[in-house]
Amino acid sequence: MRWVVLCPVAVPMAALAQPVPRERLVAPALPGFVVGHDVGNARGGIREEIPQGETVHAWTRMVTTQRFTGVAAAASPQAYIGNSLTGLRRACPGARIGPITALRVSGRPAAQVQVDCPRSAGGSPETFIMLAIAGPGGTMHVKQVAWRGRTTPQGLAWGRSFLTGVALCTAADRTPRCR
Repeated sequence: MRWVVLCPVAVPMAALAQPVPRERLVAPALPGFVVGHDVGNARGGIREEIPQGETVHAWTRMVTTQRFTGVAAAASPQAYIGNSLTGLRRACPGARIGPITALRVSGRPAAQVQVDCPRSAGGSPETFIMLAIAGPGGTMHVKQVAWRGRTTPQGLAWGRSFLTGVALCTAADRTPRCR
């Protein structure tokens, strides 16, 4: 077997020929939402979707999708969420942070949390539900539903239902929603 040295690790030549599995989140449709911001590279990405007629600066609801390459190799979804909440506690005094719930999405380790901020940087209340999923290639995938201003029990139920419909798909996945 031929070996190629990639400092400081020796890797079999055959391993270099195998593609890294592409991972992506698939979610239910968002009728009435438009993409307000979408940027990414090999290290990560962010996509923000908002109701039509709103902007990423002036919104009432937002669905955010993020990808962080390599993070899931270093931290579990629970640890990722815990680390994310560290800065939030300073930025939002009095935040009510629900328990970080461990779960599985598409057979992968995942975690979810709800946060209610009584007064965000913009001065109004914000609520969000964050779902983090560890991908098999070491990427942390995050889907978040957020509300600015007061939300309702129906709004929260919609957000939870939406996140329940999220799947993590890989290039090898042949399930109907991943094709």
